[in-house]
Amino acid sequence: MLGLVFESVELDLYVTLGIVAVAIYFFVTEKLAPDLTALLTLLALMLCGVLTPAQAFAGFSHPAVVSVAAVLVLSAGIERTGALGFVARRLLTPIGKSEWLLTAVVMLLIGALSAFINNTAAVAIFIPVVLEACRRTGASPGRVLMPMAFAATFGGMCTLMGTSTNLVVHEYARAHELPGYTLFELARVGLPLAGIAFVYLLLVGRYLLPKNRVAEDELARAGDYLAELVIPPGSNWIGTRISAEKWERDHALELIVVSRGGDLLDPNSSGLTLAGGDSLRVRGRLEDVLKLAARGGIELHKPKEGEEGASEPAPEKPRALGAGGEPQDAKRLAEVVLLPGNELIGRSLKEVNFARLHDAIVVALRRRGRAFGRPSTARLRTGDVLVLEGRNETLLRLSRSSGFLVVGTPSVPEVRHDKLFVAVGTMVAVITAVALGWMPIVAAATAGCALLMLTGCLRPREAYEALDLRVVFLLAGALAIGTALETTGAPERLAGLLASLGAGTNPHYVIVGFFLTAILLSEFMSNSGTAALLCPIALTVAQELGLNPMTLLVAVTFGASAAFAMPIGYQTSLMIYAPGGYRFPDFVRVGIVLDVIVAAVALALIPRYWPLFPGAGS
Repeated sequence: MLGLVFESVELDLYVTLGIVAVAIYFFVTEKLAPDLTALLTLLALMLCGVLTPAQAFAGFSHPAVVSVAAVLVLSAGIERTGALGFVARRLLTPIGKSEWLLTAVVMLLIGALSAFINNTAAVAIFIPVVLEACRRTGASPGRVLMPMAFAATFGGMCTLMGTSTNLVVHEYARAHELPGYTLFELARVGLPLAGIAFVYLLLVGRYLLPKNRVAEDELARAGDYLAELVIPPGSNWIGTRISAEKWERDHALELIVVSRGGDLLDPNSSGLTLAGGDSLRVRGRLEDVLKLAARGGIELHKPKEGEEGASEPAPEKPRALGAGGEPQDAKRLAEVVLLPGNELIGRSLKEVNFARLHDAIVVALRRRGRAFGRPSTARLRTGDVLVLEGRNETLLRLSRSSGFLVVGTPSVPEVRHDKLFVAVGTMVAVITAVALGWMPIVAAATAGCALLMLTGCLRPREAYEALDLRVVFLLAGALAIGTALETTGAPERLAGLLASLGAGTNPHYVIVGFFLTAILLSEFMSNSGTAALLCPIALTVAQELGLNPMTLLVAVTFGASAAFAMPIGYQTSLMIYAPGGYRFPDFVRVGIVLDVIVAAVALALIPRYWPLFPGAGS
């Protein structure tokens, strides 16, 4: 009988490790959205009998998940009252022409804000503000946006509510009768880390980044766009002799191919002349595409009904006039960045029937790298930038949807300036209650959300929109993975291995091992998922070696947030990827050095404030 039980436990262990290995593969490759991967992993563990339904879905009611959701709603309330935009613009306006000063002020401002609000929300708000400041000052967005995103991460390391990783580890510790963190306890390591990182980024790191310029036109960004131009019947372009070389010389655009009646014509062939209905696929700066389309006789390709999944024309409505006499429903152009988890990733606009689904037409596409074919048939990737033509209402709806970041929303969303002090007061009250130990963060943040809705700072619908279900599913799935590993004894196995290594050497190497493992995993997968995965292992290793479990949990906390060498580890890095004109090596070049600096400082400070051996002084 014992043999059968042992074999059953061993089988569950191997099944769990196999499922986790597959999950990590999909987390790293992003062939599936991370939240979908987490949900499928949860279901697989349940269907294979490793977890009971109660265990599998317990993560959705876990205090860490509720806390993260509440912090997202609080951040939305602050954003809706215009507090962040007001502060950002007031502080950035008088900076002048100094790129260094602009970078320093942006880093300090977003670092301080990210200690108390969701850093993803802070970065999303600051991107258009910083781009506007770069256009005004002539600064390079490539040298400002990455330091800004990294500063938001370091700000989140300084408080309990600064990032979901801190909350996950805190709630795990409390669930196992450990003290967890007070609101500002992590600042003892987080602030020195932030200070040293800020100095590195300002004096060294930003000079390793691309120096690009933002064009004066609002829609002109660094990088090339893929667009399609058509020759309408009766155009004065008909009969014009063209060649790729002449086209690039005269119009500063690369002519990729000419499409005529389903046939693709080589633009380098001699004697090629334009005919009515020809389609020209070009690549170049957006301002050059728009300039050419404005000359007359040549138009941007716009899908018609029945073609490329276009939507039916909207019925005519009475056209209300806005300021300056412009119809409020007039169509505008805007750039939209595709964020991780967007349903478009890996698919084409034609497949998802984008125009009908969103009531907007894509007229150009930009990507780091070279994209061929029509924008409507290209397989989309995270970080792609779409140039949309749509009504203000459509673009505003996209700006509020998860998975999209509208750069330069054409009209200002409703901002409740009269509620600004109520929203800020609510946030201060939440911080005070947690700091003084009056309430746990899950209770204080939830109460703050209720107060925002009761006072009209945030409507219930807006609160629901602020709840990023991708984060909820990702955290719930990660917690289920942690439960499965704990149930099958995987932590004990790894703990035994690490304990045997630590027993014969300096136990401080165990802290180094956990910190470096957390960094490595977080470069490829969710930092919250990394924390949930390593917490049970850290606790077991601490018990095996007689170490202070909080020391190892703190190492996991900071290591999981220190993912700077690759853009796929943090959503904020992917958000700035296209607007900053970055390439993958830019993150590696700046981030590896930053990872080394963070590891050296954190590993020196953690044992000082969280002694490795219980009862030891600091």
